[in-house]
Amino acid sequence: MDCQLKTKRFFDLPIYAIKPEPPEVIYKIHNLEEFMKIEKIEVRDIAKEFGTPVYVYSLEILRRSIDEIKQLAPVTRYAMKANSNVHILKEMLKSGIKIDAVSVFEVQRALRAGFQTDDICFTSDVFFNDDDVKFCLENNIYCNCGTLGMVEEYGKALKEKGSGSPKISIRINPGEGAGHSKKTNTGGPYSKHGIWFQNLEEVKRLAQEYGLTISGVHTHIGSGGDMEHLNRICGKLVEFAKQFEKVETVNFGGGLPYQYDPDQPQEDISGYKSILEERAKLLKEHFGRDIVCEIEPGRRFVAGCGYLIGEVRSLNHTFDEAGKRIDYVLTNVGFCHLLRPMAYGSFHPIWFDGDNLGPEQELIVAGPVCESGDVLTQKDEEPVARKLPLPKSGDCIVIGGAGAYGHVMSSNYNSQPLIPEIVVDGDQCTQTRSRQTLDDILHQETK
Repeated sequence: MDCQLKTKRFFDLPIYAIKPEPPEVIYKIHNLEEFMKIEKIEVRDIAKEFGTPVYVYSLEILRRSIDEIKQLAPVTRYAMKANSNVHILKEMLKSGIKIDAVSVFEVQRALRAGFQTDDICFTSDVFFNDDDVKFCLENNIYCNCGTLGMVEEYGKALKEKGSGSPKISIRINPGEGAGHSKKTNTGGPYSKHGIWFQNLEEVKRLAQEYGLTISGVHTHIGSGGDMEHLNRICGKLVEFAKQFEKVETVNFGGGLPYQYDPDQPQEDISGYKSILEERAKLLKEHFGRDIVCEIEPGRRFVAGCGYLIGEVRSLNHTFDEAGKRIDYVLTNVGFCHLLRPMAYGSFHPIWFDGDNLGPEQELIVAGPVCESGDVLTQKDEEPVARKLPLPKSGDCIVIGGAGAYGHVMSSNYNSQPLIPEIVVDGDQCTQTRSRQTLDDILHQETK
């Protein structure tokens, strides 16, 4: 459904693209009543039109993010697991961004969004089932194999079928990793991802046995590392690549750092370009030809463009053992809608939009789910209070940095429906996903 919500003429404050800026704060000219908007659409109008909770994506912020990242490498892929909304995918397609998919269903989703098979790389540690490898062979999907078993399965299927591309890439575990949480660290001895760097001779043996060509090497050490880690890992991957004489592509993965706290400076990634250029030069000197250098960010592309709008439903309070009062703001946004705070202890900026907000005080903001861990303000995976203006029931809550690993990780826990997704482009507001009903949830259930 397309809708153009009515907006009034007010003084605009700037929106900055790559960090989780608050929705613009606008002051009515006459009575100076404060309210918020995303691009040119008022938060309250979105809540009224589509209900809450609701995900909202700003295409202006997304486009700025794309422009920032695509300058870093000759080939840039989008790790679509971060947000697979079709409008996000089509913005990537228009900008010449290619796709990194981690399931065959993601591959198919990208194809339906308009990408060609040559635009897509399928990265996994396993084929989910026998049909997956057949699909990739039949549709010429380039596979990036993260285990010896996956390499062998591809080789056996290729040999049995007698057709398909012999070219594959391998994902290498370089022996170290980095991430904003242990759960997002995808390198080192305690990570399941990638072929251990000391097992590359076995890769060569399997390639020879099944007639495979290792045309690509890849590594990804985790989400939320820092530039020092990325620099060091890039160097390691160049050395790994030298072991495979037919390499055409070196993919340095994603993991670009991103700062969620709008009060802190955003992580500067501009220096990554010179790092990649230096690695490309070293590769050319070794192989005597140009090697395609790729990166595949996910979170850095889309985190800042997303907002999750909900509603304050109640206030609550307790007293600790020392008699100190603990204040809670209970909203209709739970971990079935945004899992990251509960899963990783992640920080997301929070704002309230309401008339006559109270003074700032220490508040724990939580959701409606029947779990004590359903808390939006966490640190180190523990609930913590945050200094925020006191809202009242019926006010809007706006959660920033919700564009990555938000809706894609939501669930029907507590029989809650999946919520709508809205795209904002200037003064245009487009619903791209409708709210589930109970009938939708029960449709696949056997009666």
